Amino acid sequence: MWAYTLATLRNARRSPLTWVLLGLGTFFGWFATTLAVLALDEAGTQALPLTLSTAHLAGVFLTLWLVGRGLDEDRTSGFAAAADVTVGGPQGRVAGRWLGAVLAGTALACAVGLLIGTTSKHPSPPLIHLLSTSSLTTALVGAWGMLLGTLWRGGGATLAAFILWVLGHLPWGAAPFLEGLAGRALGAWLPGPRVADATVALGYTSAAVAGLLLIALALSRPADA
Repeated sequence: MWAYTLATLRNARRSPLTWVLLGLGTFFGWFATTLAVLALDEAGTQALPLTLSTAHLAGVFLTLWLVGRGLDEDRTSGFAAAADVTVGGPQGRVAGRWLGAVLAGTALACAVGLLIGTTSKHPSPPLIHLLSTSSLTTALVGAWGMLLGTLWRGGGATLAAFILWVLGHLPWGAAPFLEGLAGRALGAWLPGPRVADATVALGYTSAAVAGLLLIALALSRPADA
C-alpha cells in the first residue's frame, strides 16, 4: 500500500499538470477575489467562498487525474501484477493509489488557497480550514474515482466522477432537488462542497468515503500483466 502511495505522490510532484493547476488556480482565484468579476455581492464577503471553491476545484482535478492514471498504469504493469500476489494484494494497491491521490490533491488545494490570499488584497483562509475542507472534498471525490476506476478505464471513470462532482453542488434535500431525507442522504454521498465545522456533515462524509472505498476494494482485481 505505502509503495503505491509514495509512487502516486511522486507522479504528482513530477507531473507538469500539478504545476499548471497550481498556476491556473492561483490566477483565477486572484482574478475573482481581486477584481470581483465573479462576485454577486461585495468582493470582501465573497472572497472566502471564491478562494475555497477555486482551491478545491484544483485539488479535485489533480485527485481524479492521479486516480485514473494510476489505475490505468496498473492494469498493464508487470510490477503491479507481481505486487498483487503479495500480502497487500490488489486491495492494498487500490488503497495506496487512493491515499496518494488524496494527499496530493489536498496539498495542492491548500497551496492554491494560500497563494490566492498572498497575491490578492484579501487574506488567505486559515490553514486548518483549508486543510479540513480540502481533505473531505478530495477524499470523497477520490473514493468515487477509485470505485468507478475499478469498473471502467481511467478516462471514463474520471469524467463520470467529475460529473458527480458537478451534481454534488446542487442543493439536494431542498425543493426541487429531492426534498427531504433522501435528498440530504444523496447530497452527503455525492462529491461536492463539504462543511468542515459541522459534525453531522463530517460524519456523513466519512461514512460515504468508507462505504465507497469498501465497495471499490471488494471489486478490485489483480492487474492484467
